[in-house]
Amino acid sequence: MKVCQNEAMRWKSYYWGYLTVGLKGKYIGAEDQGNGIWRVFYKDVFLGYFNENKIRDKHVSIRLSQNLV
Repeated sequence: MKVCQNEAMRWKSYYWGYLTVGLKGKYIGAEDQGNGIWRVFYKDVFLGYFNENKIRDKHVSIRLSQNLV
């Protein structure tokens, strides 16, 4: 996925996850962990997790989290 000019990644067709300004225009990857949990990477650097099940509401923005407890 390519990080857009607004420092966000587009997930599916209309969900957005916000990252950092340093990744603007760069490509990131997401790896499925099961149960809607995705790990996000830039090259070989782990950036964080996000839960796909929590972004079903279009009015909710998400951020990556480092801890998944």
